[in-house]
Amino acid sequence: MAPHELRSWQLRWAERPLERDVCAAMTEKYVALAALEALPCGAEQDAALRAAAARWPGCLRESQLVGPDRCRQRRAWAEAGSAGPERPRADWLAEGAGAVPLWADLHRLLRDQLAWRATGGSGDAARFVRWLDAEGRERWPGPGLLAAVAGPQVRVRQAYQWLAEQAGLSLAALNFVLFARQGHWDARPGDPPVSA
Repeated sequence: MAPHELRSWQLRWAERPLERDVCAAMTEKYVALAALEALPCGAEQDAALRAAAARWPGCLRESQLVGPDRCRQRRAWAEAGSAGPERPRADWLAEGAGAVPLWADLHRLLRDQLAWRATGGSGDAARFVRWLDAEGRERWPGPGLLAAVAGPQVRVRQAYQWLAEQAGLSLAALNFVLFARQGHWDARPGDPPVSA
């Protein structure tokens, strides 16, 4: 792995503005999560849960772990971002509102992996990266860098590790921003070394 290649991804992530339409979509997510809690158990709630999970992979875990108060705060940040000037992702992180851009990016990474699995894809990162369309390749590095920083296997943890690397965070720091807590998922034997 060339350190300059990773540094280029990190600079690009930090400097890339969080677009207003992405903030609007994140606002929609938090509105949908709040509405889920008001639905009675049953078929309607099940359908709404499936729709939310398909549109924003990982959002149900977020909602469960951070709770309604933090989701309301994140919604307020997203609403402000959809109405105000576009700001770099690093600014959001520095201001304590990093959950919005990090979740926006993680949803996309997880959607890429789910689409890959839906085609029957599994296994190594090299095949996954070659399979991605041009838009997907804007989110993921080449197979060598991906395997070096996030492991060679396409798995959910790989998406988290790749996002952590781009944002210049340790996996534990990323998880703390995403879930507002530390947990057993923070470090596992065999994880690639963290550059941050």
